[in-house]
Amino acid sequence: MPLALFLIALFALAFLVFDVVLCFRVWRTAGLPRWRRILPALPLRAALAASAGRAWGVTRVAEAVASASNAATALLGRYETDRRRRRRERPEAAV
Repeated sequence: MPLALFLIALFALAFLVFDVVLCFRVWRTAGLPRWRRILPALPLRAALAASAGRAWGVTRVAEAVASASNAATALLGRYETDRRRRRRERPEAAV
């Protein structure tokens, strides 16, 4: 396996771990309604399902959906964690 492919696979694995950690962090946020706690996990599930489809030869769906869903998971997770951090820094603005 060439070094470039190994580095790409390592980056993909690190990004997946980052997404999972963000999903758990948002899920454990106590002040959010349940639908907003689940929201970052939905695109992650779609990305995992699309990536698993590669084993059965469904590569076009995986190419179209997986990377976009992973990016959406990261954006939603970062939005919720940043919003929570801003509310803790300024509690008077949270009313």
